[in-house]
Amino acid sequence: MNKNNLKKMVIISIMLVISMTYVNVTRKNREIGEAIQVMSLPVSGKVVILDAGHGAPDERC
Repeated sequence: MNKNNLKKMVIISIMLVISMTYVNVTRKNREIGEAIQVMSLPVSGKVVILDAGHGAPDERC
């Protein structure tokens, strides 16, 4: 490995560790079951149905 590739890998590794630490810290600060506010677009007059779609006929699971 040359120096540039090694330097890039070190920087990416550091960024990964920092981001994983941030996620763990923010997750621990929330209580279990606490609502997280997200942005949504208005869909007035429309129904959205989500189907798990397990690929088999409905087996009630």
